[in-house]
Amino acid sequence: MRTFALPLKQMSYLKIYPKRIIATLDADGAFEGVFTLHIEQYGLQANDKKCDVKITQEGEHWQIWVQPLTGLETPQFKQFTESLNDYLFSVLKLTPSYEGGGLPKVEVFFDDIYFDMSGQEPVIKKTPKTND
Repeated sequence: MRTFALPLKQMSYLKIYPKRIIATLDADGAFEGVFTLHIEQYGLQANDKKCDVKITQEGEHWQIWVQPLTGLETPQFKQFTESLNDYLFSVLKLTPSYEGGGLPKVEVFFDDIYFDMSGQEPVIKKTPKTND
């Protein structure tokens, strides 16, 4: 007798806490660097995970490309990257600059937000304050 398993609705509990992006100008005119983040998935925490980033300008619009993390199953990472793009360039109005002293670079530090990836759409939330 042959049995078939019905697909169960996939549970997803994923929070991504961006910490910092540091990227410098490369020879092609893009900013390349490292994105550091914390991930909480089903109660398991992975701190100070690093992935490559590239920030490019297409016309008047900026775009960030984030290399997915290796070793962690994060099927919503593409949605996270799209939300991060919107947050950086529409909400924060980040505009990388080629001018200034030294090698041009982009530095973004995130202190009090996380991306809740548990629902159908990513939701940006404030990190709860703790009373230490």
